[in-house]
Amino acid sequence: MSFAGEVRKELSLSMGKAAHCAVYELKGIYEACQKNTPDGFVADKKNIYIFSESLTIRTKCISLVKKAYRIEAKESTVNNAGCVVFSALGGAYSDMISKKMPEKQCCKKAYLRGWFLAAGTVTDPEGQYDLEMVFKEKDRSDTIASLLKEYDIEPGESKRKDTYVLYIKEGQKVVDFLGIVGAHSSLMKFENARIVKEVRERVNRRVNCETANIKKTISASARQIKDIEYLEQNGVLDSLPEGLKKVAQARLANPDVSLAELGELIDPPVGKSGVNHRLRKLCEIAAEKREEKKGDER
Repeated sequence: MSFAGEVRKELSLSMGKAAHCAVYELKGIYEACQKNTPDGFVADKKNIYIFSESLTIRTKCISLVKKAYRIEAKESTVNNAGCVVFSALGGAYSDMISKKMPEKQCCKKAYLRGWFLAAGTVTDPEGQYDLEMVFKEKDRSDTIASLLKEYDIEPGESKRKDTYVLYIKEGQKVVDFLGIVGAHSSLMKFENARIVKEVRERVNRRVNCETANIKKTISASARQIKDIEYLEQNGVLDSLPEGLKKVAQARLANPDVSLAELGELIDPPVGKSGVNHRLRKLCEIAAEKREEKKGDER
């Protein structure tokens, strides 16, 4: 089962404690499933129809109807489309079509849970973080975006053909959303995978950085050795101050070590900046000698 499937399964088993929460979760599912209504279907005024191909969603709707209104809903097939049917009496119809937003925090979370269950998906945390909800109408997309902002989640928005999409691509915000809608087991799985992934990425960055530093050290060392050997071959090295000669000899004997390590090999030890200064001086002397030799050859 995909991670998105695991989240939906967990949410399908989650149920708020109060009937008013069940009303708003059912309302979220009802609104999200309007896009599934078969062409040409006209509902009678006695019943409410929620169309969905998902058995999980249809089963959840039956449980929500019972909790919200203490009535029975049933599964049916209309125009070859699976749906859940229940009575529009007892305030159910006005609840489903009302534009009124939930006021209680528990109801807001239930409403988001219903919308995500019917219109949302989330990628496996091993890959790129991406949680999305798809809307048929822009005003509903705006409504959910405003609700998410109350929880400090600023979703991205895009249009795909005739639908509107809200998306969250920041790992911590995906975790926050899963907590809001009550997918706590999935949240822990996502968080664990995220931690492992981010630690792995930090290790890879460090390894890459250290590899780059090693390459830089080797390249610099090769230039230094070339200059030191030039000074030695031209009888200049022995005439230099003792400090420069010690660094030169240490570098020739240890071409692969860092400046700090090279300083520790000299007696008495020399700090990294001191070693760097002396090596630069040796390279400058070598450059001067090369220029002098070119001048003599002319």
